[in-house]
Amino acid sequence: MRYVYPQPLDSLFIESLRQIDLVYIKKHSESDVDADGKIIELRPPYATALEKYDVSIQYWKEMNAYLKRTLRDLKWTALLYLCSFIPILGTFVYPLASGYALVRSLGLTSATTVGILIYIIPGTKKLAILFLETLFASRMLTRELLEPYFARLQFDRETKRRWFAEREAILFGFSIAFYFFIRIPIIGMFFFGVAQAAAALLLVKTTEPPPPPGSETEYVQDIKYKDNRLKKKPYKDFTQLEEKK
Repeated sequence: MRYVYPQPLDSLFIESLRQIDLVYIKKHSESDVDADGKIIELRPPYATALEKYDVSIQYWKEMNAYLKRTLRDLKWTALLYLCSFIPILGTFVYPLASGYALVRSLGLTSATTVGILIYIIPGTKKLAILFLETLFASRMLTRELLEPYFARLQFDRETKRRWFAEREAILFGFSIAFYFFIRIPIIGMFFFGVAQAAAALLLVKTTEPPPPPGSETEYVQDIKYKDNRLKKKPYKDFTQLEEKK
């Protein structure tokens, strides 16, 4: 559906952003101050900022990229499965693969713990296979849910890779919460809609609103993930960005 008729999912994503903006405005006011007593400027409405960009979906190109990602994941899954039958060395294939995947997703400590448990606990091979399949599938799900954002901001491949890498853990935590519900026959379609709407909140919590079209260069250079729980400087007004042109 994403590549055949994407408008319903795109509209759902934008409407969800609009509701988040309304709640944000009601919750905050121009008189909000930080710990130092300085006035904190409200961030610009996310939905309005994103709607200024044209939706650029090259259906065949996107479908081709999706198929390539799917085939790549299937290739690695099949390769790991075959390598697991190698005498002696095969025993270490899934613990090492699971550990490597966890290092990228959750950090070294968690990866080491899970890798050791998978290795020392008998009969955990199937569990390791399930984990890797879930990890790959959840990554694909996240990419699909955030497509309304990336269809407007045409990041190059390297920038997009860095965007996902900076947010690897939080994206995994978000997608895994919906992955198993989406797999439920029939009603899974309903949960996909819920996940699409929730992806708007995920975007707001992990990325600043984009500037007006034409000012993307500065925005692209500052895509690094910033934890909103930490004190941060007020967001630059869009008029300041326009003055720099």
